[in-house]
Amino acid sequence: MNKLLILAALAALAACGTTQRAGGPRADWRCDGGAAFSVRFNDNAAEVFAGGQVYTLPAAQSGSGARYSNGTVEYWEHQGEATLNGAAGGPYTNCRSN
Repeated sequence: MNKLLILAALAALAACGTTQRAGGPRADWRCDGGAAFSVRFNDNAAEVFAGGQVYTLPAAQSGSGARYSNGTVEYWEHQGEATLNGAAGGPYTNCRSN
């Protein structure tokens, strides 16, 4: 019985640890025309919040900067500027972090 309680406690702790790591650092962006979006980085993906939608974008190959894309929506950050293409509420061009 004690082994079962210990295993249950360890499982609960592991679940808490996973939840805490799920959200990485967040960046808020303001773009031309008053558009805005946020992005949070997790492991090898970016979670983008734009136009009332949430997009999970896996890392994509980039010549320079950080690029994430699911084939329809693309987030690209380079030298302090970002663009977001294909997301609701755009256009998101000439974006600067807050």
